[in-house]
Amino acid sequence: APFLSILLFVAFALGPRLTDQSREVRFNAQQAILIDVSLIIPQLLGGAVADADANLPRAVMEPCSNFVWFGLFSMVIYCVVSNLRGKTPNQIPFISGAADYAIGPF
Repeated sequence: APFLSILLFVAFALGPRLTDQSREVRFNAQQAILIDVSLIIPQLLGGAVADADANLPRAVMEPCSNFVWFGLFSMVIYCVVSNLRGKTPNQIPFISGAADYAIGPF
Protein backbone atom coordinates (compact mmCIF):
# COMPACT_ATOMS: atom_id res chain seq x y z
CA ALA A 1 0.00 0.00 0.00
CA PRO A 2 2.87 2.49 -0.42
CA PHE A 3 1.30 3.97 -3.55
CA LEU A 4 -2.24 4.18 -2.17
CA SER A 5 -1.90 7.83 -1.16
CA ILE A 6 -0.63 8.80 -4.60
CA LEU A 7 -3.42 6.83 -6.25
CA LEU A 8 -6.07 8.50 -4.08
CA PHE A 9 -4.55 11.91 -4.75
CA VAL A 10 -4.76 11.38 -8.52
CA ALA A 11 -8.31 10.01 -8.22
CA PHE A 12 -9.45 13.08 -6.27
CA ALA A 13 -7.62 15.43 -8.61
CA LEU A 14 -8.78 13.99 -11.91
CA GLY A 15 -11.96 12.08 -11.07
CA PRO A 16 -14.38 14.99 -10.70
CA ARG A 17 -12.93 16.74 -13.74
CA LEU A 18 -13.28 13.74 -16.04
CA THR A 19 -16.80 12.86 -14.94
CA ASP A 20 -19.92 14.98 -14.94
CA GLN A 21 -20.09 15.72 -11.22
CA SER A 22 -21.95 18.55 -9.52
CA ARG A 23 -20.13 21.70 -8.46
CA GLU A 24 -20.37 20.71 -4.79
CA VAL A 25 -18.65 17.37 -5.37
CA ARG A 26 -15.89 19.04 -7.40
CA PHE A 27 -15.47 21.71 -4.70
CA ASN A 28 -15.21 19.12 -1.91
CA ALA A 29 -12.72 17.02 -3.87
CA GLN A 30 -10.57 20.06 -4.67
CA GLN A 31 -10.71 21.19 -1.05
CA ALA A 32 -9.64 17.70 0.12
CA ILE A 33 -6.66 17.87 -2.25
CA LEU A 34 -5.64 21.30 -0.97
CA ILE A 35 -5.91 20.18 2.66
CA ASP A 36 -3.70 17.21 1.80
CA VAL A 37 -1.17 19.49 0.11
CA SER A 38 -1.22 21.87 3.09
CA LEU A 39 -0.12 18.98 5.32
CA ILE A 40 3.06 18.62 3.27
CA ILE A 41 4.46 21.91 4.57
CA PRO A 42 4.70 20.83 8.25
CA GLN A 43 6.22 17.52 7.14
CA LEU A 44 8.88 19.35 5.13
CA LEU A 45 9.66 21.66 8.03
CA GLY A 46 9.87 18.73 10.45
CA GLY A 47 12.17 16.87 8.06
CA ALA A 48 14.40 19.91 7.67
CA VAL A 49 14.69 20.29 11.44
CA ALA A 50 15.49 16.58 11.83
CA ASP A 51 18.08 16.70 9.03
CA ALA A 52 19.77 19.72 10.57
CA ASP A 53 20.24 17.79 13.81
CA ALA A 54 18.58 20.61 15.68
CA ASN A 55 17.68 19.03 18.97
CA LEU A 56 14.63 21.09 19.73
CA PRO A 57 13.19 20.55 23.17
CA ARG A 58 10.06 18.49 23.54
CA ALA A 59 8.28 21.60 24.84
CA VAL A 60 8.61 23.08 21.34
CA MET A 61 7.95 20.01 19.21
CA GLU A 62 4.83 18.73 20.98
CA PRO A 63 2.75 21.92 20.65
CA CYS A 64 3.70 22.19 16.98
CA SER A 65 2.61 18.61 16.30
CA ASN A 66 -0.58 19.13 18.28
CA PHE A 67 -1.36 22.32 16.36
CA VAL A 68 -1.11 20.53 13.01
CA TRP A 69 -3.28 17.65 14.22
CA PHE A 70 -5.96 19.91 15.75
CA GLY A 71 -5.97 22.07 12.62
CA LEU A 72 -6.54 19.06 10.38
CA PHE A 73 -9.14 17.59 12.72
CA SER A 74 -11.11 20.85 12.90
CA MET A 75 -11.07 21.28 9.11
CA VAL A 76 -12.39 17.75 8.57
CA ILE A 77 -15.10 18.10 11.24
CA TYR A 78 -16.14 21.49 9.82
CA CYS A 79 -16.41 20.05 6.30
CA VAL A 80 -18.39 16.99 7.39
CA VAL A 81 -20.83 18.99 9.53
CA SER A 82 -21.31 21.61 6.80
CA ASN A 83 -22.03 18.93 4.20
CA LEU A 84 -24.47 17.16 6.52
CA ARG A 85 -26.31 20.47 7.00
CA GLY A 86 -26.48 20.92 3.22
CA LYS A 87 -24.12 23.90 3.16
CA THR A 88 -20.91 24.33 1.21
CA PRO A 89 -17.88 24.27 3.56
CA ASN A 90 -16.35 27.44 2.13
CA GLN A 91 -15.04 29.17 5.25
CA ILE A 92 -11.58 27.60 5.58
CA PRO A 93 -9.09 30.45 5.11
CA PHE A 94 -6.99 30.28 1.92
CA ILE A 95 -8.01 26.69 1.12
CA SER A 96 -11.69 27.33 0.35
CA GLY A 97 -10.88 30.32 -1.83
CA ALA A 98 -8.27 28.38 -3.75
CA ALA A 99 -10.66 25.44 -4.21
CA ASP A 100 -13.39 27.76 -5.45
CA TYR A 101 -10.97 29.39 -7.90
CA ALA A 102 -9.68 26.01 -9.13
CA ILE A 103 -13.09 24.55 -10.02
CA GLY A 104 -14.37 27.65 -11.77
CA PRO A 105 -17.86 29.14 -11.83
CA PHE A 106 -19.70 26.13 -13.30
